[in-house]
Amino acid sequence: MYKSLFAALIICLAWSCSKKGTQQVPDGTPGLMPLKTGNIWYYQKKMHDANGAVTATGNDTIAIVAAVVANNIVYFQLVWTSMPVSYQSFINNIDSVTVQKIDSVAKYTFFKKVSSDGAVDTWSDTVTSHCPGQNQLYAYAAESTVNGYSGCLKNGITVNDCTSEAFQKWVYYLKPGVGLVRIEHYLVKDDRVTFYLDFEEDLKSYNLN
Repeated sequence: MYKSLFAALIICLAWSCSKKGTQQVPDGTPGLMPLKTGNIWYYQKKMHDANGAVTATGNDTIAIVAAVVANNIVYFQLVWTSMPVSYQSFINNIDSVTVQKIDSVAKYTFFKKVSSDGAVDTWSDTVTSHCPGQNQLYAYAAESTVNGYSGCLKNGITVNDCTSEAFQKWVYYLKPGVGLVRIEHYLVKDDRVTFYLDFEEDLKSYNLN
């Protein structure tokens, strides 16, 4: 089902881009993420080795580059500069507390505001370094101040292989109405138990339409 929807979004996007003039797309559902074509977030990125030393620094961006309508729902195309060029995904607020993401692999809950800590969603993933397993999104209820932004929410994604062994973790901090203010990516060490911070990204500035 999600693959058919993803294909439909790509077709709709290609069709709208081929039309002359400006195509009117309605606003999406208001929610945690401010979603509108032209929105862009600028980050400072730090890479680390397994011992915690900083190995490289740089800049990164996340941008909303297009919007398409499928099944009367507005989807926004998300481009993350540091991801591979072939990577495409679409994102939308399905309600006031839930952000959904759709890519060529799966449709899943990307971020959710909750009243109590707990697992929110699981979905299949495909990887090349490990046998494919399940991803799990875990949401935390408490708000915190992160990178100078108060009232931030925290969600984490654990990536497991086919033996249910975790080998990657993502942690996202989101300020409602602003966007992602911090992103952390963790990799498992050689002991296959301990995780280390692979890279971190902190929001430095943003432009919202």
